[in-house]
Amino acid sequence: MKHLFLAITASVLLFACSNNETEHASTTLTDTYDVFGDTISPEGAISISELYAQMEGKDSAFLKLEGVIFEVCQKKGCWMHVEIDDENDLMVKFKDYEFFVPKDATGKKVIIEGYAYKEEQSVDELKHYASDAGEPDSVIMAITEPEVGYTFMANGVLIKK
Repeated sequence: MKHLFLAITASVLLFACSNNETEHASTTLTDTYDVFGDTISPEGAISISELYAQMEGKDSAFLKLEGVIFEVCQKKGCWMHVEIDDENDLMVKFKDYEFFVPKDATGKKVIIEGYAYKEEQSVDELKHYASDAGEPDSVIMAITEPEVGYTFMANGVLIKK
């Protein structure tokens, strides 16, 4: 009887362990995305093309946006630009300079969560970003006027694998 009890217990445990492994085989966030900063979910992200509509009449807005990375800082990965449309892109910085993204992430789909706001970037700041992007001196020296555009302070970033 003791051997029957042990055999049944072992079978139950083996079955339970196999079911547990099957549960873990499901897709997780990190199977689909590389996660940077706060862990965020892709649910509820809106197209970055909706940025202007979401910002209408507001100084800032907390948003979750989905787009394509246009450019990444080539020194550290400490900022990126995400395409808004054919002529505009969104400067994305990272909350409290706590995390960076891979320098080779250009062209990848991205989901960002944080605050969007309108900001004037000074000539010095624009030259700094151009230098970080690896632009030649001729391009950097040609920057002579500040620019007003949208900036995004991301607390979390998901980059599609």
